[in-house]
Amino acid sequence: MNKQIILYLSIAFTFLTKISLAQPYPTDYFRAPMDTPLYLSAPFGSLRDNHFHSGMDIRTYEKEGLPIYAIADGYVVRIKISPVGYGKAVYVNHPNGYTSVYGHLQKFEGKLASYIKNYQYQIKRFDFDHFPDAEKIPVKKGEIIGYSGNSGTSSGPHLHFEIRDTKSEETINPLLFGITAVDSLPPFINRVVFYDLTPNRPLLLSSETISTKNTLMTDSGWVLLDTVKVNTTHAGIGIETYDYLISKNKEYSVYCADLFADGKKQFSYRMDRINFADTKYINAHIDYEVYKNFGYRINKCFLDDGNNINIYPYIRNKGNLSIDVGQYKTLQFCAGDIYGQTFTLYVVMYCNTASTFTETPCNQVTWYPNKNNHLNTPTIQLTVPKGALYDTIYPCLHFDLARVKKGLSPVFQIHQPTTPIHTPITISIKPDSVLYSNKLLLGLVNEQGGIKPAGGEYINGWVTHKTSTFGSYVVMVDSVAPQAKLLHLNKRNELTDTT
Repeated sequence: MNKQIILYLSIAFTFLTKISLAQPYPTDYFRAPMDTPLYLSAPFGSLRDNHFHSGMDIRTYEKEGLPIYAIADGYVVRIKISPVGYGKAVYVNHPNGYTSVYGHLQKFEGKLASYIKNYQYQIKRFDFDHFPDAEKIPVKKGEIIGYSGNSGTSSGPHLHFEIRDTKSEETINPLLFGITAVDSLPPFINRVVFYDLTPNRPLLLSSETISTKNTLMTDSGWVLLDTVKVNTTHAGIGIETYDYLISKNKEYSVYCADLFADGKKQFSYRMDRINFADTKYINAHIDYEVYKNFGYRINKCFLDDGNNINIYPYIRNKGNLSIDVGQYKTLQFCAGDIYGQTFTLYVVMYCNTASTFTETPCNQVTWYPNKNNHLNTPTIQLTVPKGALYDTIYPCLHFDLARVKKGLSPVFQIHQPTTPIHTPITISIKPDSVLYSNKLLLGLVNEQGGIKPAGGEYINGWVTHKTSTFGSYVVMVDSVAPQAKLLHLNKRNELTDTT
């Protein structure tokens, strides 16, 4: 390392900051839902497709039938039995304003089991979603309410466990309540990604994979040996980071991360609580395009225009790092778990030049996340409502006369499928013919010219479809009759295919 880098790192080390954990929740009110040590297969807030994980998944050692306990006194407020989702699930309200949820159960116990059996006879069906009166099924702390299972949409036996704010129904990280899971290892930052925020959208400039070969390990943290040179005066940073629990062979999502620049906090996120209505904002929290193209998730340490989820306790200038040409900036990343185990990484960034990127809006159109956006032509109509986008975009729209086999309109390319959509947009295309108007719908065209049915219907001269996917659309006719498959219940009372 040269003297300049050493100087900046010596300054940065003086600002070493540990992850601070706010504890506004009672830590001695609830007991654990199981008597066994809590080994997790998925922590709260884990990054999933289109959502954050709303609870924590507790391993049951590949077994079913382990007792599940009420974590405090309360009463059963909801029982849901379904072949999908949480399967057999029970919801318990507690007097301190929280609700506990137990999902994927094998069966229920005691008075709860008796109540469910009687209710099923009453309604004459197995699956239901029922909200008993408060006095109907009281439970005591430590009472067995059911047994672990594999019901619903589950990839293996485990307990899905949640604690919710009863009033708002926001899910809260159960580990904030003093419930302890096994976690003996700190997180790790695997990759740091640099973006140019000068353009309308983040432009990926470079990516640095972290390993023992390109870093120096010090008492204060890991130090990336090479200075990262960026060609922008407005930089955004992203990190690929994982937590480890008991083995480095299995990676999990981290609880929190902080970014400092020259000792000043710039950005932080915490997986403390999540509103179900906001969970799809994961598509703005991560670099969606990188995930779709390469399969790994970069946590953005900056905020897109339309990202409204409340998991960021501190943001300076939306995470936009201003740096002058010829200036060095020392970055400090700190990824942590809920028990205060952290991984700290230092990176020196140097501004080589200002951004040289210029972007001309395609079709001279700009779509904004906080406005209603419309486009009307004689052959296609688009409505992108307020809240549908995560960021301001210049949509790439190609309305040429390209044709595909079995297409009943030109192919209309509507932006890129690697740009996520939060709420559905509406696409209406004028068909060439209305001969089979009751069978017309829109199809997605792939790169090879094949058509996959998307949906929609013919209304007043247009084939209209609501979708959450950008791509190339064409009118097609549904000429294939539907088929029915016979299903039956197996020994677990789960629906299975007989074919």
